[in-house]
Amino acid sequence: MTASFAVKPESHGPSPLTALVIGAVTTVGVFMLATVGITFIGLAIAFPIAVPVAQAYHVPVSAADAAIAESLAGFWWAFLALAGASFAAAAIVVVKVADVLSRTSRD
Repeated sequence: MTASFAVKPESHGPSPLTALVIGAVTTVGVFMLATVGITFIGLAIAFPIAVPVAQAYHVPVSAADAAIAESLAGFWWAFLALAGASFAAAAIVVVKVADVLSRTSRD
């Protein structure tokens, strides 16, 4: 009696080309999320100080623009939360992609 076992080749993660494409897309995505986070931080800082700074430096600002800035100034916390969420999403993407790229066969 003979027994035959099929030996599966051991997988060491994705192919180099796949890893390169995943890395490129991840890099673009992480930079995009970081840019969005920095923008939200800027909005959280800018809206509360926009009207006082414009008045201090005698910059002509339309009444509609001043009203928009004053109405959005109270939402600084929302812009800060969105910035935090963007940075957290970027970190999660990096961790998950690192896990996918370092995955080996677990059979």
